[in-house]
Amino acid sequence: MRRSTAAAPGATAALWDAETRAIQTLDDLAAFLRRLRAASGNTSFRRIHDAIRASRLERSIPDSAPSLATVHGHFQNGRVRMNADTVLDIARALGLDTAGLRSLAQACHRVLERANRSLIVATRAAVPDPTATFTGRRADRDRITAHVRAARRDGSAAVVVIEGMAGIGKSELAFQAARDLADAGLVGPVRLFADLRGFDPLEPPAAADAVVRGFLAHLGTPGHRIDALSPAARVTLLQGELASRQALLVLDNAASAAQLEPLLPRGGDCAVLVTSRRRLGDLDATVHIALGAVTAGEALDLLGRHDRSGRLSAAPGDAMALVELCRYLPLELAAAGRQLETKPDWQLGDHVERLRRIPAYEHSGPALALSYNSLPEADQRLFRLLALHPGRRFTADAAAALAGDATDAAALGLARLYDESLLLRRAEDTYEFHDSVRAFAMDRGNREDPASAQHAAVANLLRHYRHRLETCGDADTDWIGAERATLLACVHVTGHDGDAAALAAPLNRALRLLGHYDAARLCNRQLLRIAARSGEPAWEADARAGIAEIDRLTGRFRTAAAGFEHVLRLRRRLGDRLGEADALRGLAQAASNDDYPLARERYRAALDIHRRLENPVGEAEALWGLAEIAMSVGDLDTAAAHAEKVAAICAGIGNRVGEAYGLRALGDVAARRGEIEEATRRYRQALHLCRQVGNTRGSAYALRGLAGAALLGGDADRSERLYRRALASCRRIGDISGEADARRGLAETALARGALAAAAAEFAPALAIYRETADRAGEAHCLAGLGHIAWRAKRRAPAGRHWSQALQLAERGGLPLATELREALAGAGFTEPL
Repeated sequence: MRRSTAAAPGATAALWDAETRAIQTLDDLAAFLRRLRAASGNTSFRRIHDAIRASRLERSIPDSAPSLATVHGHFQNGRVRMNADTVLDIARALGLDTAGLRSLAQACHRVLERANRSLIVATRAAVPDPTATFTGRRADRDRITAHVRAARRDGSAAVVVIEGMAGIGKSELAFQAARDLADAGLVGPVRLFADLRGFDPLEPPAAADAVVRGFLAHLGTPGHRIDALSPAARVTLLQGELASRQALLVLDNAASAAQLEPLLPRGGDCAVLVTSRRRLGDLDATVHIALGAVTAGEALDLLGRHDRSGRLSAAPGDAMALVELCRYLPLELAAAGRQLETKPDWQLGDHVERLRRIPAYEHSGPALALSYNSLPEADQRLFRLLALHPGRRFTADAAAALAGDATDAAALGLARLYDESLLLRRAEDTYEFHDSVRAFAMDRGNREDPASAQHAAVANLLRHYRHRLETCGDADTDWIGAERATLLACVHVTGHDGDAAALAAPLNRALRLLGHYDAARLCNRQLLRIAARSGEPAWEADARAGIAEIDRLTGRFRTAAAGFEHVLRLRRRLGDRLGEADALRGLAQAASNDDYPLARERYRAALDIHRRLENPVGEAEALWGLAEIAMSVGDLDTAAAHAEKVAAICAGIGNRVGEAYGLRALGDVAARRGEIEEATRRYRQALHLCRQVGNTRGSAYALRGLAGAALLGGDADRSERLYRRALASCRRIGDISGEADARRGLAETALARGALAAAAAEFAPALAIYRETADRAGEAHCLAGLGHIAWRAKRRAPAGRHWSQALQLAERGGLPLATELREALAGAGFTEPL
């Protein structure tokens, strides 16, 4: 089956090498594979799939080959992601030689990294305010308002596209129009914004699916649900969420109609404002506003907002000369206006002459150069370095890291750059560039700063973010959520593999703990690419372990187990005993869903390694897993013994979070034994420790324990309050397992009160999460509760079905719940499970 490329008609090695160098997009990769297949005589997909399996076995790669459908999919256009290993396996199966494979691997790295960066998008749940100096555009604003009002009467969506060259004021008009629509009562409280990066000088255009994900999160869709859907299903869900909300969407810097298509409402009463440098005439049902330069009157009004001394009126000729030198562009007029404001002792003619001396070929216009040249040297340097920031937004601490300066000094520098209209401020202490200004700053930096200094500045920035992640853990959830896109962009910086890999470790942990699973996947995939090009197997193991852990957390237990097996082999090959133990723990966690004996065996193997290495943290983690298994199967004495050791070990090394988890487990044991006072004491100790270190997840777990103890003690009101607090905490950090447990607790509290409808309303979402994450124990408890609800409502048949389904799960997992269910079925007259 395997054929050399030399044998294919017209397919020389040089030709394939030239073709791989031309690959720029995922569609280009798919087209290359199609041409390669055609050159091989249109080898069947089945034979390609079989050849991949044989090749992997030959190369001692025991992991399963991609499915036939996956292989076929890599030949299709329109994919959001591709797997580099699969692309290379397909090419190898089609006979591409070693040199061609090497060239294709480089193309895969280039394209897949760019595709990965397109998925890093910072969306907002609010539209930015226009600048205070915005003026004019009244006819365009009135036209937008009239169009949206007419669409409201017709019950249709209103889509307005504002088109024009860079710096002409498209974004500012959109922001002002958004305010006009809000003031007129034509849009509701849901207002979403995304910069689509259609013309960013450094970053690829934003992937529409990433924007859809961001918008769904702002609309309250849980992260686990977003991750579980296909891109098409996410679009459908977004359309449904927007349908009746009178939402306003502002989509800035659109690259094309294709990028916009998934984001535009299909109907309903939404309003969408789009800006683009291109004419998007192929968008249907839209109003197009071709934005030209501002009028002379508007330009003078804008300048006048910066000059209260009357110089414009006193010298109208010079005033018009200033407008013409700024090309009637708002961006340049604002920069010139700031010069008027900061130099009140200059005559207007002085400003005109200074602008005339700036070279006319400056790509962003002379006004920007004038503002830049008037800055102190330190601010000029800061301005240039900020253009190197991988993200869209930056704060004083990031600016200080880039410049190697104190945070206070950097904050003052940012404020001065903003005052000179060289930066935009969209939120308190958060700044960003206009695309044209960023290009200007980048150009200045490339001219004036040595490459080594630029490299050192970016390295300092990556280390700054790494340090903050390592010191804040998961406590600073708001900061991590706000900076998520920026942090991911930093991991994708080229030329900094060591620092990017070091940043990926704490970033992966933070994203995973906060439930940002898709973002964590992006982080680990990038680390995998860094490992491949750097030849660092330890980084590969870290990345694969991170991906496997996300698979486990999202209920893909078989995939997770295969991933951890691969990691285990890598760690053993490297002689990394600590990594080996961590992989064994991952395998134990993946198995603990439905194979307690295997999970116990894996935990014990990990425990043995940690004890040999005298690693108390790892020992406590393994003991914690063994305690959970013992608790699940009803072996309370063993669970208590393990939990006592966990608490003692962690207390001895000052690990307060670990100590809190051990105390919480002791509380669980006491609660199961009916020792309510002891359980409450342990849960309170755990809660106190977690609050001391700001561990939100641990605090939520302790609150759930206290709620359960209150319910056992007959205090349903206190139980409900505590469960609701736990639920709020889990939802805030994206802990879906904790959310399901809290909802189940609320359901059991309602059931104890006899509030059957309220109990069913909480059991239903909890059951959905348990099924989504393949948590069989949680699913069994929810089904048992639904059975009790049905029985109390005198619905015998549904009660029997729920109890029978729960019993099946409980028996498979060896849960003590099985005994209770058999008794319930027998008491209800069911001689055997339904």
